[in-house]
Amino acid sequence: MKRLFLKSVLVGISFFLSVTCSDDDPVEDNDAMLMCFDGILNGDEVTVDCGGICPGFCPLSSIGILGGEVKGRSQNGELVDVLQLDPSIEYRLVGPLLIRDKGTLAIPAGTVIKADPNVGAYIAVAQGGQLFVFGQPENPAVITSGAENPMPGDWGGVIICGQAPIDTGEVGRSDIIDIFYGGSEVEDSSGLINYLRIEYAGAIGENEQNFDGIAFYGVGSFTSITNLQTYENLGNGIRFIGGNADAERLVVTNSGGNGIAVTNDWSGNGDSWHLSGISKAGIQIASNEVESPNPIVTDTIRNISLVGPALEGGLTYSEAGGKYVLTNFYTTDLELGINVEGVSASNQIDLGNLKIDSIQFDNPSTDFVPTNYMGTNPQFYEENSASGTGNGASKPDWTDGWTRGLE
Repeated sequence: MKRLFLKSVLVGISFFLSVTCSDDDPVEDNDAMLMCFDGILNGDEVTVDCGGICPGFCPLSSIGILGGEVKGRSQNGELVDVLQLDPSIEYRLVGPLLIRDKGTLAIPAGTVIKADPNVGAYIAVAQGGQLFVFGQPENPAVITSGAENPMPGDWGGVIICGQAPIDTGEVGRSDIIDIFYGGSEVEDSSGLINYLRIEYAGAIGENEQNFDGIAFYGVGSFTSITNLQTYENLGNGIRFIGGNADAERLVVTNSGGNGIAVTNDWSGNGDSWHLSGISKAGIQIASNEVESPNPIVTDTIRNISLVGPALEGGLTYSEAGGKYVLTNFYTTDLELGINVEGVSASNQIDLGNLKIDSIQFDNPSTDFVPTNYMGTNPQFYEENSASGTGNGASKPDWTDGWTRGLE
């Protein structure tokens, strides 16, 4: 398999800042010196290869480096142990960072990671790897651009690949980087995300496709996804490709693609999704291009607020679709409410595989169209008042302290 990942590990940067070990103060213990280059948090290090016995190599005031070339003993440059970040250190992502099988990346509250722009930087979790983000309501973890004037698309994004089922019933390869996802582990865990903000992601990858702010490929039900925002992303804000992890309190603010894209019969449930500044569709639901006669399961997505305009519709249901129920869906400033694309998607609605309870089209445009569906089941949606994420178009209270760009 062609390898597209640069070797990934955290190393110190002090020698780049002209701080080096002098001949007058050598480190006499060769094993201890090797510890300073092994890519693992061990001994008395404060973070990986940083601090403790290695003060000349990596003083506490240094900037941590994530990604790029690995120094010394590196186990092939791939993270195969626990990488625990230190919130007192500002990290710089200089290339791809790959968390391999049985590897763990832990990001505490208040940690800031700044990605170098235009160098192919991203964070990827392979099958069996785990990402743990322990943010707090007033102290989130942030992954952002390191550019002086940050822009959408400065860096890639976050990719998490699990071992839960996808609609093909097989193992697939992610479309943005060449990495496996999917399988049969319904209760698979890829870690935990709580109070994480991802900014200025969505660069164009080698296949000419934009990265998502964060993408969950075949992620299992034992993965916890709560309180997550993508901000000023060039591609889709958040994407679910199969898998069955639930997702609660998601915020997508200013996205160049869809707000949240759901494909390959994602079979989790969603609750409290607040979307605004979306260029394409607020929510896009699709499946394989070849229609599946038996979608995996009926998913429920409830309590949604979409602040338009979303030029391709509040909801786009395309290709073979899937079984979904949406409820308490508030929208405003739309030109098209429900966009049904393709014969196979229309057929799925005819069969009752899409149902929308209580959708509100508030303040629609003068030429507003509720739906372009022309099939035999016009009762698949019901217009009614909806509160969405709690306050209609206004920011919900639960976003206070950790999000950006909401009104």
